[in-house]
Amino acid sequence: MKIEATSRTPLIEINSGYCLIKGECYPEDISEISIPIMKEIEQELLSVEKFVLELELYYFNSSSAKLLFDIFDKVDEAAADGLDVQIKWNYRSGDDSMQEAGEDFEEDIKNSTFKMQEI
Repeated sequence: MKIEATSRTPLIEINSGYCLIKGECYPEDISEISIPIMKEIEQELLSVEKFVLELELYYFNSSSAKLLFDIFDKVDEAAADGLDVQIKWNYRSGDDSMQEAGEDFEEDIKNSTFKMQEI
């Protein structure tokens, strides 16, 4: 699955145990992207031995934060069931808000490997 970025939505690529979410995320209707993303991630988690979730966000709003929490919950649940899950949170040098957001998300991750990476 590949969804190209727009001015309000990130690039989303999901395939072969890898999910990339990169760009800005503040769509007018979050369900337009959240429903297909969650379905695709759920299918991937059932068919792979390892799953890597890589995020590089420049901005997201509160409804997008809810989507991110849902994704993290889903992949962390799979990790609790024994799947090797790695989460990579990339943030731009000097972007304190994205760094702090990553740190906040990391606190809720219990079973996955969570790595913060300054780029």
